[in-house]
This record gives sequence, C-alpha cells and structure tokens, in this order.
Amino acid sequence: MGALYQGYGTHYVDLWVGSPIPQRQTVIVDTGSGVTAFPCEECTGCGDKYHTDGYFVHSQSTTFRELTCDECFRGYCSSMSGGKKCKISMSYAEGSSWTAYESMDLCYAGGPHDQALQVNGAMVATGPNVDHIDPVEAPQFAFELAFGCQISITGLFITQLAD
Repeated sequence: MGALYQGYGTHYVDLWVGSPIPQRQTVIVDTGSGVTAFPCEECTGCGDKYHTDGYFVHSQSTTFRELTCDECFRGYCSSMSGGKKCKISMSYAEGSSWTAYESMDLCYAGGPHDQALQVNGAMVATGPNVDHIDPVEAPQFAFELAFGCQISITGLFITQLAD
C-alpha cells in the first residue's frame, strides 16, 4: 500500500486515527522503540508550528478511549490531569523527552497522503494478489491502536516534522 516514506534521516508512516473522520498523524518509524505516540489536544507548546500534522483531537473521535489503570500496556497508573491514568514517558540521551497517557483508537496505515478515507470494517483483500492492494483500500485494514496521547514534549520532539 506504500505506507512507508523516507524523510530527512528518518522513515515515517501516515497513520489515520479516529472515527468517523480519521485524522492523519505522521509518525517516525523508530526501530529502537515499541511505543507509538503523538501530541493530543491537551498538549501545549508541543511543536504545532513545526509538525506535519496538527494535534490529535480525540474529542472528535467516537472510538477514542483512555486506558484504565488495570489496562496499562507500557505505562503505570499515576495521577495525571486530575485523575488516574496509565502514564508513559520516554527520554533520550540528547535531552529530548515526552510524557503521555495510554489510549486506544481505531487506526489504519497508508492510503492517500492528503485525504482521510472512511473505515467500513470490511476485509476484501484475500488470495495470492494481496501485495497489489490499491491505497484507497487501506481503511479496510483498520485495527485498534494502543498509543501514547502526548501531553508534553521537550527538545527535538518539538521541532521535528513527524512525531
């Protein structure tokens, strides 16, 4: 489906997150991390002038949900924003860091770069020719994505193009 792109020293993918109208989140493919994260609507000063995409506005997604403390995948239960959430954070040797809470939403990778497509949940690509899938069929491969909904970022995470 052509979902992987090469950037300036990175590879990135377009994730389309949420429903009924998916929002594009361009994320760096980081082989050193098993965590997907991007800035959400609560994040202030998180690079909105630099990033390819705006913050993920989860209040516009009917399928978004925060994970409860007994569902934490990578994080731990902590007091955040006046409640208990699955807190997750990363920091790197050069000083960049981010903090997020774990969430889940419907997602698909690929498709046209500048246009969201409707997710209908039907799977049609089967058989020996599955490697010749038209990009407009990407939403048919939607899945639930567990990700970090970033509320703060520092350092290079602010100025990089992809999240």
